[in-house]
Amino acid sequence: MQLRAWIFAALVVCNASAEASLRQGVAAPLGERLNRLGADVYTRPDRLDAAIKELKAILATNPESSDAHMLLGIAYRTVGSPEMIGEAKAELVQAVELNGANLPARYFLASIYLELGRPGKAKEELQASVAQAPGRPQFLALLGEAERQLKNPQRAVELAREALRPDAGFAQARYYLALALFDLGQRDEAIGELEQVVAAAPPLVDPYLSLAIAYLDANRPDPALAALGAALKVDPGRADVHIQLARAYRLKNLPARAAQELLLAAPKASNAASSGYTQQHVDFDLALETGLVRLQQGRLAAAAAALKKALDMDPDHGPANRAMAQVAIRQGAYAQAADYAARAEKAGSPLTEADRKLLAARPGVAK
Repeated sequence: MQLRAWIFAALVVCNASAEASLRQGVAAPLGERLNRLGADVYTRPDRLDAAIKELKAILATNPESSDAHMLLGIAYRTVGSPEMIGEAKAELVQAVELNGANLPARYFLASIYLELGRPGKAKEELQASVAQAPGRPQFLALLGEAERQLKNPQRAVELAREALRPDAGFAQARYYLALALFDLGQRDEAIGELEQVVAAAPPLVDPYLSLAIAYLDANRPDPALAALGAALKVDPGRADVHIQLARAYRLKNLPARAAQELLLAAPKASNAASSGYTQQHVDFDLALETGLVRLQQGRLAAAAAALKKALDMDPDHGPANRAMAQVAIRQGAYAQAADYAARAEKAGSPLTEADRKLLAARPGVAK
């Protein structure tokens, strides 16, 4: 459910490059070039290749320019390919090393660390930023997301609410607040926050996707389908959106429609995300949802194969173990079903009462 903070970050700091240049005392001609290139990097994707080429030329003669390293890192990340994220991180690290007061560089670097699944490193950068600029909402909001990913959702809620005090319309902070509330088990409150975010029709997939997932967790497939439809208008190629569409159709007992969405998701899953952290979640969700849809269709062998793939990635996942137990019951493998059922119950996903009675009635199965 992670938001692509990169886009938000660009909006936040699009005017900060010039300020950083003035702090460094950059010569006027170079400062003017960097300001122009910054505008291209932030707002003109059609000029991105030319901007990268010019920034490399600048760094060849001005290797100590923190702002040039920052802009090159942002440009690399904006390219969007997974292999460029390492290049982007390296440039931003260099920017911060050259000028620890370059707060936009720290912000972008923290965003990349979150994408890479390294919230501890993101927290370090953001704490250094907050120490230099106390109370700045953008840093507080992103620090809250780092805390959430570090399994500190209550602290994340506090930071997000602090970020919202000066501006209740700060969508990024409200989005992160919703994610933290969701982690705390306050689903209805999270849905309320997400509904406020999507009311502004943001040109981003993740708020709609997160809201849809919350609706589906509440067994509300119809509003989830509406949110997912809005997400597809932003980016029809996102595998995770198609996976959640499959889930919604499965909950509506429409396995054929669900299977169609899984077919749309599968070719895109191998390059669905910009980082291995997110990719792992996409792969898992695809395997799990495929198993659940095949189970609903009565295709037990296919369901077992998909669920096994999911459990290879997360052996303790409750719903996957429960579904595998259901498959095993229907295949008559009752001892195996009991094993999966025990794992599922331990993870908080017990069998339905009907399946428990069916399993308990079989001789030779440990009660």
